[in-house]
Amino acid sequence: MLFAGMLLALQAFSQTGQGSAKITPHKTIAANTMPADKSKMLCKAWVLDSVEQFGVAHTPNAKEKNDGVTFMADGTFFTTSEGVAGTGTWKGNGNPYINTSVGTPEVKKMFKIMVLSDSKLVLEYQTEDLIRIHYTYIPKQ
Repeated sequence: MLFAGMLLALQAFSQTGQGSAKITPHKTIAANTMPADKSKMLCKAWVLDSVEQFGVAHTPNAKEKNDGVTFMADGTFFTTSEGVAGTGTWKGNGNPYINTSVGTPEVKKMFKIMVLSDSKLVLEYQTEDLIRIHYTYIPKQ
């Protein structure tokens, strides 16, 4: 009887977890709805300055030393991540999020804009196992 109760509780917990995931779905955005002033700040070449995980920041390692991203006003971007170049598309969604898609097959990721100014861009990415990584960029000189 105790085992059956635990099984029901586990099932209810897992359903609750699935239900809460549906509260903030990833949705396709028809148009870039980022305000023009923010878009203007974002759309330039950025180089990776630091990566923070579990509250510990480090400077780019040997693989990351030339990493960066360039957002274009037409909704495309160019990136180098761990030394590997790529291109893709991006859309702002009116909230502090950037939705990206890269490659074939298409890989979609969502980044939260933590800081956006003329001199600094901090993007947060949450992995599938809920680890949050902060990427800090500075403008390319």
